[in-house]
Amino acid sequence: MSENAQAVHDVGGRDGGALNRTESPETLFQKRVDALLMLMVGPKVGAFKVDALRRMVESNSPEDYANLGYYEKWIRAIRDLLLEQEMITADELDAKLADVRRRMEAGHG
Repeated sequence: MSENAQAVHDVGGRDGGALNRTESPETLFQKRVDALLMLMVGPKVGAFKVDALRRMVESNSPEDYANLGYYEKWIRAIRDLLLEQEMITADELDAKLADVRRRMEAGHG
């Protein structure tokens, strides 16, 4: 990165518009992502550190960084870290996702 270039997450000095300060209830998805992160960084699993999660979130493309939600960035980062740390393989992940999709379509979510 050049000396004057800003990383995707560095919004200092940019006009970001008005902040939406409206509180919204946590969703089940958000709670699950948060729980998964706590398990992965906790002492029993210790798959990675929170700094690694931040590194992955900040490595998103500018489009993804702007368009993905907070927890969507987290779950993508967790996925990428589990693959990077070789805790799961891409084939294992694909198989599990296919299984979940089949169960969802069958109404067994």
